[in-house]
Amino acid sequence: MASKRILLALFFAVIFLFPIVSLIVPDETFSELENRTLKSAPTLSAETILDKSFMDDTETYMADHIVLRDEIAKAKSAIELAAGKRELGGVYVCSDKLVEHIDTPDKTVTAQNADAINAFAEKYKGKIDTTVMLVPTAETIYSSSLPMSAPYFDQTTYIKSFYDTLQNVNTVDAYAVLSAHQNEYIYYRTDHHWTSYGAYLGYTALAKSLNLKAATHDMFNIEHVANDFLGTLYSKALCHEDFADAIDLYTYSQGDPVSEVVRYMGKNTQTYSSLFFRENLEGKDKYTVFLGQNAPVVKINTNIKNGKKLIVFKDSYANSMMQFLTLHYEEIAVVDLRYLNVPLSEYQIDLNDYQQALFLYNVGTFTDDQSMRKLAGC
Repeated sequence: MASKRILLALFFAVIFLFPIVSLIVPDETFSELENRTLKSAPTLSAETILDKSFMDDTETYMADHIVLRDEIAKAKSAIELAAGKRELGGVYVCSDKLVEHIDTPDKTVTAQNADAINAFAEKYKGKIDTTVMLVPTAETIYSSSLPMSAPYFDQTTYIKSFYDTLQNVNTVDAYAVLSAHQNEYIYYRTDHHWTSYGAYLGYTALAKSLNLKAATHDMFNIEHVANDFLGTLYSKALCHEDFADAIDLYTYSQGDPVSEVVRYMGKNTQTYSSLFFRENLEGKDKYTVFLGQNAPVVKINTNIKNGKKLIVFKDSYANSMMQFLTLHYEEIAVVDLRYLNVPLSEYQIDLNDYQQALFLYNVGTFTDDQSMRKLAGC
């Protein structure tokens, strides 16, 4: 009888008490655990009531701000795992890692991206040597570790097919070198990015297409700066804190060539002396130690006075690649088209100043990225 009363009390606490307390407690705007912005309070008006958005937004708002929401979300994941579920929030839970599931690509987006890159290469033919590097995600490299019968699309076939549609463009086979080292620490266990070592392996494959002599691994000092990184995949699945990752920074043993890093954030310009934003290691999103938070344009200047300039169109996989590419160029302009809303000239970038262009994306981002059309306005 007493146990029933306790269960009944807990039921009423969840149904009535939790929502009341949640309304009293001040709202948070951002969830560090889930690495996302939380829903703000809905606006009550005749319009939002008539179109039913007020009730929908209220439901989302209450779910985002209910007291003990992080603990409840973790408990939900634990219950689902105990029940045998091995996919949580689009993330496969493997024996020693979390692996993001990549959906089958949109053929229309893929065709548009190919057209945009081909148009860019044609426009600057004879002026800019263009290279494309699509990096397979951990789902492909670790496909044998995925749960039985897990949905999966062949990224290697996708990459080859996409490369076949390109004209006047160099391409890079990242799969070969990554798959050859699949038993090493080349992708984070709780995040969708490659590790610094994975980026180094990609650099060795990329160097051939850019006509560079890659620095050997023993030419770098490796600094272990974190061992408690819980990345984007952990934020989605909310399980296995024991998979926490280490983050390594590579610096050239003969001296850091970087002299200046300029971040362009709208009308604001911020200048730094390093590629590494170590203060970000204190927060949840530790991967932003590489180049900082997302920005439309970052310009890197080095003390290598060889006149060589590279422009990189990229997603965040490229951020950790800069540790290596800065050894070979006097200047690198790093452009994230997703955040670019004005012509590059607004950031003092003239494409005619660059001899090489690199498009560096992971397959997961690339298949869903519709910002490539902005190239036409660059």
